[in-house]
Amino acid sequence: MEQKPLIRSRRRLPTGGTLTTHAQIHRAGTLNSTTLRPVKYVLATLLTLCVGAVVTAQASSTIITFSVDMAQANFIPGTDSVYVFGTFNGWSGPGLQLVQQGSSTVYTNSYNDTRDANGGVVDYRFNINGNNESTACWDNRAAHLPSTSGATLVLPTPYYGDVGPGVVINVTFQVDMSEEIELGHFIPGVNQVDVRGSFNGWGNTGAYLTNDPTILVTNHNFPGGLVESNVYTLTVPITSGAQVPGVPATNAMMEWKAVEDVGAGNSSSDWESPGPANADDANNRFWCNSTNQVLPIVSFGDLPYSPLANVTLNLDMSGVIRYDTNYVPGSVSVWGTFNNWASGIPMTNNPASPNPNLFSAGVSMGEGAGIIYQFRYTNSALNGWIYDYGNDEVYNDSARRSLLLPITATRLNTNVPPVFFLDLAPNDYLPQATPVLFSVDMNGAIGTDGHVFDPTSDALYINGMFANFGYPQLWYTWAGTANSQPTPPGYQMVEVGTTTVYTNTIILPPGTVVALSYQYGIDPAGAYGGPLENEAAAGNNHVRVVRSTASDSYTMPIDTFGFQYNEPFFSTGNIQGLGNLGGGNLSVGLPVAGKVAVQWLGRPGGHLQVNTSLASGAWRDLTETDGTNWTSGFASTNGFVSQTNWPAGQGNSFFRLVKPN
Repeated sequence: MEQKPLIRSRRRLPTGGTLTTHAQIHRAGTLNSTTLRPVKYVLATLLTLCVGAVVTAQASSTIITFSVDMAQANFIPGTDSVYVFGTFNGWSGPGLQLVQQGSSTVYTNSYNDTRDANGGVVDYRFNINGNNESTACWDNRAAHLPSTSGATLVLPTPYYGDVGPGVVINVTFQVDMSEEIELGHFIPGVNQVDVRGSFNGWGNTGAYLTNDPTILVTNHNFPGGLVESNVYTLTVPITSGAQVPGVPATNAMMEWKAVEDVGAGNSSSDWESPGPANADDANNRFWCNSTNQVLPIVSFGDLPYSPLANVTLNLDMSGVIRYDTNYVPGSVSVWGTFNNWASGIPMTNNPASPNPNLFSAGVSMGEGAGIIYQFRYTNSALNGWIYDYGNDEVYNDSARRSLLLPITATRLNTNVPPVFFLDLAPNDYLPQATPVLFSVDMNGAIGTDGHVFDPTSDALYINGMFANFGYPQLWYTWAGTANSQPTPPGYQMVEVGTTTVYTNTIILPPGTVVALSYQYGIDPAGAYGGPLENEAAAGNNHVRVVRSTASDSYTMPIDTFGFQYNEPFFSTGNIQGLGNLGGGNLSVGLPVAGKVAVQWLGRPGGHLQVNTSLASGAWRDLTETDGTNWTSGFASTNGFVSQTNWPAGQGNSFFRLVKPN
């Protein structure tokens, strides 16, 4: 079971979730009303721009030696056990047991970390019999991993809980402000930069970094390299920790960030957002407090000095404006690392244009450095932001949109192709109220809590992203939790005769996303008046799709309790954090000269099928269109678009993209 400790983040960035979509069906000459488009655009052109998602690292392997000094711990050798767990083992507790080193108070063991990327960061924490330690910074411990696979890493030996003797040391911070100066975010002689962290209460102490003109940095993002001297430094005596007071113990875990002090009289503070290669899981920089040391030079926000580009970002809000009745006009904005997430850039539309729901904003961005960004708008009912891929709770850049601009000899001007909010087009939502029949077989059902389902006394419910009958889609709270609320009516499943199948028809309102994630939950003996979350772990959901509204209702296939089936999908939209990159965007043109043009965003592993009816008959596989053999098509900003011309013939021809399980 995952037992990842709670982390505390300074200046956490918003995150994202994703939504996967379904096999897309089109009729020749007519688009099906519930077609789902691919989500989470991975924009890429060979010469002008590249918008990326998650980069898959090479096979990772680091032999890590962990050790901890138990001299000051409440620990009985021979009776208690000390462990370490973290990202290296998926936070599976209690973790790797450490072994006493001789007769000393040091306990140690080694582990082959194949989970964390080479050159990345490993986060970890010690615990005694499953009870987590404290740290001097509140957050988990962290360390940089070697970039070479198969390398060894011997970590420093801290005192358990960072409780132990220590001495005051001096730490020199070095921050390169070149890109911030280039972007106009930081004006030398007017603005200031300071460092904040677990050593000074995360506050501005009035001690600012100063420029050291003797430190020269050659930036290779410019042709031939460009030498600059915009490194600011400050040496600070480390006299205190955060969670553990007093002088930090030897090898204590410490955190920090650089902060720009801007505005009139430096009245505003812009916190940097380090990249994942330099941040712990609380999105902070870190060091091991051992001896006097000079920390490596870092670029503010890990953005290296690079040329600037004029970028126009475009967002199609058609789906939101059509279905979110609480959408606040004029509230659309874009946020990102291009200004350190300091504020949103307003996006505007042209009501007189062919698409009045297309919003745009011009942003200055650095070339050659990855930019993370996110769209937002305000929902009046929630009185807060609705986020494109995520919220403010967890740091996870991999779930957000990203943009990488090529380095050019002159200032680049580029217009990024428009995307839909959450990559959900208007036909990714139910166009009208739709009764959907859910069914689940409870034969032999056992909850994650070990409770065996008793049909004579237990109640059964369904819960999912459709449960609040509004926009955005939200789950209701599970029973038996600290924040549980009365379960809303209409979600109890009903036994079908004397069978083991339970059903419920739920009328989903217009604007419900057609791809649905959900779970079932048992209420033992009806004791709670609502379901416990006991079918599966949080996030391990059933995922199914309303594939047609032609009959004004839809019947889902029968689920099996505890078997979290996910229907195959082609694209990644926002369905409670699920999804993986895939192909899709199927389109069928009108017949021309006896041919019908069929186009789709090609991805290996999927192929076209054709049928003359949606209600009956066998689908014919066109295996030559599987994305591996099919090469007819053209390049687009979304990738390679496959294309074929199908004989028009008589009657209807329906096409769909399918992906093998």
